[in-house]
Amino acid sequence: MYRIPDTSSTSTQSSLQSSSKGSNTLYKGKSTFNLLNPNGSCAYIHDANVGLIKCDFNSDSSSNSSTTPPTPFLLDSKAIQLAKCSPRGSYILTWERPNSASTTNGNLKIWNPKTGSFLHGYSCKKATLSTLQWTYDETLMFHLVTNEVHIYNPSTFNRVGKVRCQNIASFSLPDVKGYPPNTTSSNEEEEKYLLTAFIPGVKGKPARIDLLRYPDRMGRESSTLNDDTNIPSGPSLASKSLFSAEEAIVQWSPRADSALVTTSTSIDATGESYYGSSHLFLLLENDNKRPGFGSAISVPLPSESTKTTQGTVPIVSASWITNPSINGPVPFAVISGRMPALTSLHHGVTGEPTFLLGRGKLL
Repeated sequence: MYRIPDTSSTSTQSSLQSSSKGSNTLYKGKSTFNLLNPNGSCAYIHDANVGLIKCDFNSDSSSNSSTTPPTPFLLDSKAIQLAKCSPRGSYILTWERPNSASTTNGNLKIWNPKTGSFLHGYSCKKATLSTLQWTYDETLMFHLVTNEVHIYNPSTFNRVGKVRCQNIASFSLPDVKGYPPNTTSSNEEEEKYLLTAFIPGVKGKPARIDLLRYPDRMGRESSTLNDDTNIPSGPSLASKSLFSAEEAIVQWSPRADSALVTTSTSIDATGESYYGSSHLFLLLENDNKRPGFGSAISVPLPSESTKTTQGTVPIVSASWITNPSINGPVPFAVISGRMPALTSLHHGVTGEPTFLLGRGKLL
């Protein structure tokens, strides 16, 4: 890993040559994975023989040299297999296989990214980091357990609420939140946070995706804590039954007020695809027709999309425009249909296609 001086002010060949000579090596050696801190201050590299190593971008020294062996930034971190940073880089989350030592601190661990000190731990048998997530401003932390999502104050790890949802398999929180033009966040109003909850189908019942909001619309069985008093929450903002869904991938809009949900099955019952079937839905915090409620709609796809013999249109990919400051609703793009697939632009509230970008084959 190298650190190269900034050359944005000039673009001449001489400046590029000088920057190349002025670069310095931050790390050189084997690694199993690496990640960048979202605040841009450093990177973390994992060496199975050493542990998790921190590379400070503001330091002129190397994290590895022939004379000085690298030192682990996190204690006893050789066994770490997965790691990620919280949305603003204030925490590091790691996962390692459960063992006898993890019975005390757990194997899903939270660390201080500045000092490398251990903060808190939970038990998690499944190799995933998605069971623990922070809100975009890191004010709250959500942890998935059996049939519930526990909500914590991350500075103290005291529980401040729970989402009760029978058979919940996964949930999702937005990592960032932007605002429309000439709009900023208000410190006078209580901040509210959207999340989704996915419940797979069981015993003949269809799967379900719920759009929830902390603290007031988390479901009737959910609650928040205030001075050790349980305060019941209201019903979910929106809910959608999913008749062909084993998995749900959630993508939040850059304003964190709506989400695209791509559902899929591992096997296509029609036999037309090796990759199963897929569908696309749009979840909205506000429904113009029903004030105080959200909405969940199936995204209408262009009639020009190539259908299967069963009349369905497979979803190849979907993604939001990443700029929250554009005028009007933030649009999103969809690639749909059999190859050559069709790319279309869609309205961020109605979901209707507004522009066709043509067909192409994915490489």
